[in-house]
Amino acid sequence: MNLLVVSNLFPDQNEPWRGLDNATLLHALQRLEPGLNIRVQAFRPTLRHLGGAVRQLRQRPEDASLPVDYFWTPYVPRLGGMNHRLFAQAFARARQTLPEGYRPQAILVPWLFPDACGVSLQAEQWGVPVVAVAQGSDVHRYLDMPWRRRAILSMVQRAKAVVTRSQDLAQRLAAHGADAGKVHAIYNGVDIHTFKPASRSAARSELNLPPDERVLLFVGNFLPVKGLDLLLAAFALVAAASAQPVRLALIGGGPLEAALRAQAAEFGIADKVSFLGRHGAPQVARWMQAADAVCLTSHNEGVPNVVLESMSSGRAPVCMDVGGIAEVVEPLLGRRFLVRQRDAGAYAAALRDALENPPDAMELHQGAAAFSWENCAQKYLTLLRGA
Repeated sequence: MNLLVVSNLFPDQNEPWRGLDNATLLHALQRLEPGLNIRVQAFRPTLRHLGGAVRQLRQRPEDASLPVDYFWTPYVPRLGGMNHRLFAQAFARARQTLPEGYRPQAILVPWLFPDACGVSLQAEQWGVPVVAVAQGSDVHRYLDMPWRRRAILSMVQRAKAVVTRSQDLAQRLAAHGADAGKVHAIYNGVDIHTFKPASRSAARSELNLPPDERVLLFVGNFLPVKGLDLLLAAFALVAAASAQPVRLALIGGGPLEAALRAQAAEFGIADKVSFLGRHGAPQVARWMQAADAVCLTSHNEGVPNVVLESMSSGRAPVCMDVGGIAEVVEPLLGRRFLVRQRDAGAYAAALRDALENPPDAMELHQGAAAFSWENCAQKYLTLLRGA
């Protein structure tokens, strides 16, 4: 089976974290079906023409088994809901670079707008079925924008299937008129072999952390949607009330870092907050093994990988109850660590509960095994074969 994958969310050596879950899915598909012939066309949307620079991007060494080509597509913010037509033109040009005789049996497109909307316009003429993937903000934000909503709903009509990474996203699409029969919820996978319980004291020794210090961990981008101002405010309450030393470790980066450092200083917790930069999966897993709990204070989400990684590591994820998070957390942990009220005191109370009454690490890991990448890839492969 020839599978063409088209998305702006795919990593390169400059941005190895960009669309990392999409690359991981493709590797899981290859392991499951060695005869699957996957090619990737990764687009970089920008206002200015950067075609030459984009084509000089290089794939990560770990993606060597995937032929990846990088392309530029124009993206004009003021055009709003018309950018999928620009993406369609860029994809038409990119199609011409495929090896002679290569014809995919299906096109997988992670990200609805403009990616899947644009690709579906071309694929309909090409006669190749499209399976689109909704990842989160492409549903949460774009369905509230009339032009983008129309483009997305039209794309669903043309597509063979749409995958959503939570039941919540599927319900949101259906509520806006999408054909529910085409929408399939498939949760992201987790690497249960990397993210697994281990000795907390050994992990802390390796990371030069004091053995008696309690550690709360955040992993993600420093963006407004992640609600990190709430996390800092709640952590300040926890630190003030804790008889033991406590630390908040932040893995990631983004435009809000300077503001977050300033907020930590304002709360008097700058010496208790560590900004660790971005790390690869093995390092993130080691920090989860060293941590007491993992924090997520987002305004909206699908089902973020960090929640699955936290549970697979045997650590409670303390989350705002948004998007599809409860779908994976509640069956394993109930609602103890799901916070409905966007309030620092309420979130701090959940953090204290996680510190004082942690779940059994091995039981949590065993429950999270249902979300392995192997299980995820099998569901995608079944859907793609049907397409």
